[in-house]
Amino acid sequence: MFPRKDFYIGRLKEFARRNVILILILVFAAIVWTWVFSSAAFEFISTGERPFRATWGGFGQVDLFGLTINFNFEGYVDYDYYYYTWGEQFLRGIAPYSRIFDRSTVGFGLYNTPYFFPPLYVYMCAIGLILPFDPFGIGLLITLFGFLTAFPIYGISAQLSNNRRIAEISTLTYLFNPIVLYHTVFKWLNPAPFVFFMMLSFYLLTKGRRVSGTLAMVTAALFKQVAFFLIIPLIVILIKKHMTKESDEDVDKTKSLGDVLDLRGFGKTAVLAAIYVVAVSFPFLFNLRNYFHYIFEVPGGFLLTNLTLIPDVGQPITPAVFLIVFGAPIELIDFVNKATYYSIFLAASLLIILAFMLLQVKADNPTQYWRRMIFLTLILILCVHIFSPRGVYKYYFVALIPFLSIQPVSSLITSKNLTPKASISMILNPILLSFLIIIPDRNVYLAMVVLILLGYLLHSAFSLVHEAASYGLHVLFRRLRPSQKNKVAPLVVNESEAIPQS
Repeated sequence: MFPRKDFYIGRLKEFARRNVILILILVFAAIVWTWVFSSAAFEFISTGERPFRATWGGFGQVDLFGLTINFNFEGYVDYDYYYYTWGEQFLRGIAPYSRIFDRSTVGFGLYNTPYFFPPLYVYMCAIGLILPFDPFGIGLLITLFGFLTAFPIYGISAQLSNNRRIAEISTLTYLFNPIVLYHTVFKWLNPAPFVFFMMLSFYLLTKGRRVSGTLAMVTAALFKQVAFFLIIPLIVILIKKHMTKESDEDVDKTKSLGDVLDLRGFGKTAVLAAIYVVAVSFPFLFNLRNYFHYIFEVPGGFLLTNLTLIPDVGQPITPAVFLIVFGAPIELIDFVNKATYYSIFLAASLLIILAFMLLQVKADNPTQYWRRMIFLTLILILCVHIFSPRGVYKYYFVALIPFLSIQPVSSLITSKNLTPKASISMILNPILLSFLIIIPDRNVYLAMVVLILLGYLLHSAFSLVHEAASYGLHVLFRRLRPSQKNKVAPLVVNESEAIPQS
């Protein structure tokens, strides 16, 4: 006998009642995203010709209280020049990872459009051209991936905070983040698909779904190479067994390596992941050397050859660039330039992060474990972008925004058993940190990213400073209102308001 119709209606009403704020956030965000996307689409078809159709490049100036502020969002024309062309080439039957695919004809022009991503991205480009939304089909898919990322963000945030309001704030700060709105919804640049599967993977892993979480992370890597670095937290999560506090304390005395590491389970999951990779990559495995060449070598590194000149707008930014701008000694610039290019800084930072991840224990309180693992992944993402031998563009930091939204304050980072409370800092911090990336000139903004990294590494210290400042303001305001008889509350250090700022 089938359940009655009113049973489902009642369940639906109860769900809506319990999640009314989340629903309102999603609906309002959908309206804003639709407006931004539509504005981009109208501008896209109104300016330029193939393959140089594009929306506003994101540069200009604004007067604020008599002060002129120059800004540069660094919006590129990759959508029409690369993504649309890749989809056309693939639908014509031309195989990627080949010299023929690299040279495309548009009108009477011959253009160099090499494909240097894993295969899922070109598949998505082809699907986007098949959709009845030409020439916006690829952009629509990118935007949908960006919007859907809000759901695993909500799930992870709820898991780390055990607080629905905090999870709603995380969703809000992601969906209305200026970097996401501009680079994903308005410019239709490439990070959104891999970011979605990256966050979906972490959500599934926090729920204990090892296989599906691993396949989601592999899918992220099959969209963009940045996800290759996420194999570090993935392996650590998969290979370590859950341990109680008692077993953790006695591990050196009574436990063997097999009791600490789940080698068999890890091996099974690794085999399934390998089969998945082979299935997706199968058409290109007949020329494996060429396949690896395009994925690993063609993106290449970026070594400055002139240590006194700023690279042009089409080139990526490395730490050596802002050192040139700030007039650092030439010896320091040369050292940083070469150490970045040869991945010395990157390898050192990844080894340190790996060591800290291995030290985390899957103890009786999984929330504390996942807070630290997500935080260390945030640090990993920052290090990968700062020290990448290839260099970075601003739109790469779309991958950072979910982590800023999930862990905006210290109480969501610390391994201490703190119960975070919703606060205005959780709304302001991700937005303010994003402005430190998107507003400054492209030649200096990476210095702001370094400061963000330092702010997160020193989040505990900033927590104490923030708490002391808040208490001082509280005392001042109370003394300005002497008529009130209530006594000033004693200082209690609470990290829930800490700002991981620069």
